Amino acid sequence: MKLGEANYLWQQILQHTRRFFTREAVDMLKTAEVRFLPYAEAVHINKPVIAIPIDVNTSVYPQAPYKVPFNGTELTLWNPLPRPRGEGWTCRPSSDAPIWYRHDMGTLIPAWNIFANLFDLLTLREERENPLRDVHGRFVGSMSPRREANLLAVPAFNEGVAALVAACSGLYKQNNPRFDLEDLVQPPVLILSHDNDILRGNDMWTQSIRLLRIFQPLLSFKAPRLMNLWWMLRNTIYPKTFYLENIAGMVDVEKMLGYTSSFYFLNGSGGRFGARSGSALIPEALRQIPSEWPVGIHYNYDTLLDAERFNSQLAELCSYLDRPIVAGRAHYLRFDPEKSFSFLASMGICIDESVGYPDCIGYRCGIAGPFQPYDHLSGRSLSLWEVPLTIIESTLINQYPRDSVKVFQRLLDHISRIGGAVSLLFHPGLFFNPEFPETGGLYRRLLCAARQITNGGQTLTFDINLYHRDHKLG
Repeated sequence: MKLGEANYLWQQILQHTRRFFTREAVDMLKTAEVRFLPYAEAVHINKPVIAIPIDVNTSVYPQAPYKVPFNGTELTLWNPLPRPRGEGWTCRPSSDAPIWYRHDMGTLIPAWNIFANLFDLLTLREERENPLRDVHGRFVGSMSPRREANLLAVPAFNEGVAALVAACSGLYKQNNPRFDLEDLVQPPVLILSHDNDILRGNDMWTQSIRLLRIFQPLLSFKAPRLMNLWWMLRNTIYPKTFYLENIAGMVDVEKMLGYTSSFYFLNGSGGRFGARSGSALIPEALRQIPSEWPVGIHYNYDTLLDAERFNSQLAELCSYLDRPIVAGRAHYLRFDPEKSFSFLASMGICIDESVGYPDCIGYRCGIAGPFQPYDHLSGRSLSLWEVPLTIIESTLINQYPRDSVKVFQRLLDHISRIGGAVSLLFHPGLFFNPEFPETGGLYRRLLCAARQITNGGQTLTFDINLYHRDHKLG
């Protein structure tokens, strides 16, 4: 069983390296002898091999996190492995914060449990073993053991692959691991998407919420928010203003700065958590999006693991397009860690972007970039590609109201040094809307900040099976 899991993890490592590193890095990784085996065997190899133990059990609670300088940034590692006994073993780069244990005969053993850490993150172990959920049935970031250790914003998979690529490069050229990625890592990819769940501002639920918020401050003995009466009147007269009409503005900004994005449309049953705007405006919205840009389905709230409702929504949305829909994301990010991956694959979805946190920014699967989920029944990867969501504009603002752009820059700069992709979701209703001044102009500032990360950048192709899109950082 462990060997099957190791084979799955190795395939994800190779695919990740092909996408975010140079051809030279891929060749060195494939040329180097990397073996997954029990710890007791790893410490007795005594030849130039990267030996990764697969039999050291871990808890879902990260143990002893520590940081290591690497390629102009820091790696954050946890669940350290014991240093091998006997002579000839040294810690690299240092005994205080090692990445590798190296034997004089050339054997390298990771100083942290890279196999268990990465496999557990990709397979959502911490939420599969924890029944805790919020009112929407979601495992949110505040429930994660990594949140307690301040590790949610650590792309552990990317950092592990980066360390592995650097080690292979060092062994190939000088028989010692390297701790930099000079000329080996490609510029970062920015994955942009928009959930079109509200296309008009005069639906009953949106107006009711505005009305409620007028009187909410009275509970704290504060003045009522009378300005909400203006928002209610404004959208009664001009329902598409600051909602559907924002789509064209977002597209213009993206074109001007050299980006493309994906648009997910919510249709199907209505209600507070359903499709408030209905489906009548979807054709008009589609006309504002370039025909070659990806359009997908925003799975309705009530379609979770319900094949009949899901197919009904998908069929209706397909009737508005002249091409198949193979990508989607769940409304409210409703997702079942045990069943959703295989369910979505059975529904014909090739690309899913549902796996993210609604309450904080971070890497829910520990990876910045796409991967194929693991099927525990077959012991193999699914045909589906998951593109985990890193940032929602509202959570970024709520967590970091004063330095949102700087936090975004730090995340992307870190990825630029280790390889990967950052996924950003921005809702059209928050692009330019005086009702929400905190997000006014934010999208443009984020994209402009991203351009600076690569000093002009280059066009990167993000190609997964049937799904194709170009993203340009600069």
